[in-house]
Amino acid sequence: MRYLTHEFAHNETLDRARRWLIHAGVSPDRMEVHRHGLPRLAVEAEPSEVQSIEMIIRIAEMNDPDGLPGFWDLARIEPDGPTDEELATPPAPMSRASFTLAWHPVDAAADELTQSQIERQRGFREFRP
Repeated sequence: MRYLTHEFAHNETLDRARRWLIHAGVSPDRMEVHRHGLPRLAVEAEPSEVQSIEMIIRIAEMNDPDGLPGFWDLARIEPDGPTDEELATPPAPMSRASFTLAWHPVDAAADELTQSQIERQRGFREFRP
């Protein structure tokens, strides 16, 4: 079992969500309703019921004008991105940074070590008991 809790903006929205959950088959004895202070609903749910209960609560909340943003609120949101003024303004010229490129010869001791490792590997491959 898992407990899902949700806080609502109004008691009316809480009642609507509770009514819809009962209509969907959730037993009222599995729900705990808190009307004092911040309206809150806690539902005891099986793992297979979690998504459907969350969906019903979310739909009830979207119909509340003070709750989560509704469909029409989401439709009014303007997309993020550059404005027409920003698109019309040419970009600032890029400055060219200078840097020094250097090369250093490989250390002779490291080269010898590599050669000795290669010889050891050849010896291991050629060794036959």
